[in-house]
Amino acid sequence: MARAGDHRAAELLVQTIEPVGIIAVTVGYESDAAFSRAFRRRFDASPLRWRKSNSLNR
Repeated sequence: MARAGDHRAAELLVQTIEPVGIIAVTVGYESDAAFSRAFRRRFDASPLRWRKSNSLNR
């Protein structure tokens, strides 16, 4: 996910409670599966794990 939306997606995961599928579409992916694969390659964590690990509401 070397795309303009990669860091935006990481921010949205931490700053919002939007479902991963909505965030995927917001940053330009057609499916949450494709987004999740790309996110995992870029950040070495699934979107949900990233959210849990980096959320201010732990």
